[in-house]
Amino acid sequence: MMKDVALASIERSMSPDWDGVQLRGRWLLLARLLWIMVVLVFLSYFLFFLVTTFSSHWVQVRAAFDVENFWNILRFTDDLIVAVLCPLLWCAIGTFLFWQTWNKEKQPVALIVLFVSLTLITTGLALASALDPKIGISSGLDPELSLPPSLATAIPLESIPIRLHLLSNAFLLLLLFLFPDGRFVPRWMLMPVCIFLILSVCPILFPAWSLTSWIIQHRLPLEALITALGLISQFYKYRWVSPPSQRRRVRWAVLGLLVLAGGDLIQHVIFAVLGMTPLTIFLVRTPFAFALLFFPLAISVALLRDRLWESTPLIRHILVAGLLIACLVVVYMLIVGGLAWLLQDASYPLIALLATVVIALLFHAMFGRLDRGVNRLYYGERDDPYVFFSRLGRHIQAAFVPQDVLLRIVETIAQALKLPFVAIAIANGQGPYIAAAYGTQDEQHPLVRIPLLAHHEQVGTLLCSPRQEEALTDQDMHLLQDLALHIGAAVKAVQLSSELQRSREKLILAREEERRRLRRDLHDGLGPTLASLSQRIDAAGSLVTQQPEEAVALLQTIKAQMRSTISDLRRLVYALRPPVLDEFGLISAIRDHTIPSQQSSGVQISLSAPEELPPLSAATEVAAFRIVEEALTNVVHHAQAQQCQICLALTGTDELVITITDNGKGLPQTYRASVGMHSMRERAEELGGKCSVQTRPTGGTLVSVSLPLAKEELVVKEEQVWNPSVS
Repeated sequence: MMKDVALASIERSMSPDWDGVQLRGRWLLLARLLWIMVVLVFLSYFLFFLVTTFSSHWVQVRAAFDVENFWNILRFTDDLIVAVLCPLLWCAIGTFLFWQTWNKEKQPVALIVLFVSLTLITTGLALASALDPKIGISSGLDPELSLPPSLATAIPLESIPIRLHLLSNAFLLLLLFLFPDGRFVPRWMLMPVCIFLILSVCPILFPAWSLTSWIIQHRLPLEALITALGLISQFYKYRWVSPPSQRRRVRWAVLGLLVLAGGDLIQHVIFAVLGMTPLTIFLVRTPFAFALLFFPLAISVALLRDRLWESTPLIRHILVAGLLIACLVVVYMLIVGGLAWLLQDASYPLIALLATVVIALLFHAMFGRLDRGVNRLYYGERDDPYVFFSRLGRHIQAAFVPQDVLLRIVETIAQALKLPFVAIAIANGQGPYIAAAYGTQDEQHPLVRIPLLAHHEQVGTLLCSPRQEEALTDQDMHLLQDLALHIGAAVKAVQLSSELQRSREKLILAREEERRRLRRDLHDGLGPTLASLSQRIDAAGSLVTQQPEEAVALLQTIKAQMRSTISDLRRLVYALRPPVLDEFGLISAIRDHTIPSQQSSGVQISLSAPEELPPLSAATEVAAFRIVEEALTNVVHHAQAQQCQICLALTGTDELVITITDNGKGLPQTYRASVGMHSMRERAEELGGKCSVQTRPTGGTLVSVSLPLAKEELVVKEEQVWNPSVS
């Protein structure tokens, strides 16, 4: 996972222009002026034809409410979806994108963002005017399929709608090839696009040209061919050219573009094969109308969920308002159209009143559901903590090894709360390090740090990067702080598991090192000695009859060498485990052997211990004996003390507690643990215990050691308590 994060950062740094051409300064000003001019032309046309378009269409709607014209009623419903709902969403998203480019102070703006916003607004305004009887859907003429026969004799005012619709279609076609980075991929795709655009404008610029009739006649297969090429180009670019970071951000937008282009391609093919009949128009136009709705919604999801072009939170409110208006318009249309068709009277006054009452009743419920749905897209599962914790629990259970638990946690938090970057930092002896991370960190926004606690001890830090252009809310912080309590326990469990694994590795290494040492000592020391003794015994045997005096002298040498060998063997055995522990036990070994060996220094050493300890494990006995030996050595050689007290006791928590106190000079101010101190601490920690060395308030030094008893030791202790008569 850390490798993926690093690769994502490197990938982004190596391709800073994945959004395409960046505009700044005069070029940006020129692009914005051109954008405003084009939009003003479309807006002027829309406002000029608005009254005439909708008034004439409403007359046709009222005339169509007849049982014999059922297909016309459904077709007019599709027209209203295309001409009312789609323009609202297209223009709203396009306006937001353009406003966002103005909101960036002195920052470069991607040209593709301006082009997408221009395409959305111009297409939305063109769709809003699609009910114009000269070019509209209701007249049986689709601007994407054919041109009116009167084009050759049309006056300039009448040709404006056709030209604007062709221009908006050209924008959509270019967007299909250029999204998301403003490049033609492969580059040869530029040639068929230019040819198609030239053929499209020829009927407008040269209506009397002989090629015009051929272009109009073959417009359907030409549009189908260029749309298919656009689909291939977009799929190829997304699958094999775009880097992973770009694919994550544009996946919803590309899906919406593919659905829109695919619906347009299917529409062309069906009309070319089956012709334009009321049934085929309804069956084709209805899915295509929803494809027109899906594209701006997909762009919105990409802006909300994947932070496409680093969008601001304002898009969330725009999307809620747009969806609410769209839903209310659909409900109103269904109620008015359905009741008017049933009553065969579109002017019945109670129809509009009833529709208004229903809209008023549904407004609050619709707004609440839409707001929760959009919040879920933007904030994730923040508003539903139960679902979030349940999902986190399932992901943690799915982890196969303890190290994967932290990766699952940060991945779940980032995906559930829609955070761009989440990490867990754990402190060790060399400083904090990132144990798990998910996402890409934005260096422009500071990380939010939440401490992770376990048993009132900080075990790590939860690092979260806020969403683009928005700080974490109080609700986010409360959820993360509640979550930090559980994450702290998980981090502590992972640390303990890692420590256990390291302890096992140390035990194996220590065992192998001990075996190697024994092998070396036996092979290099005892082996040659025994071989030498064998040779000398043979020599003594050959001298017994001829030179008995020399034989006796040689045997005396062999005897001394045997004693030295036995001493070496005892040293090896003693290094493995002091024999006095097996012979006398821990308390007697300390009282009768360790203390007398140190009393020659003049320090008065006393021992306080129970009469009998429960049978201890071999590891516990050796650790306790070695710690006491090392502590007494420090007292004799460094403490400058006259008295030393050793105390052994069993506490109520089933621990063997050892304390060694003296009345010496205590620890120096610049105290640094020696090898012996480290040895005592390591022996205690290997058994899960603790060892501390500190200066006493009354003077002197206090060494406190606690060693937990193993389970089998507790069982023996309980048997001794409940069976005192057993001897």
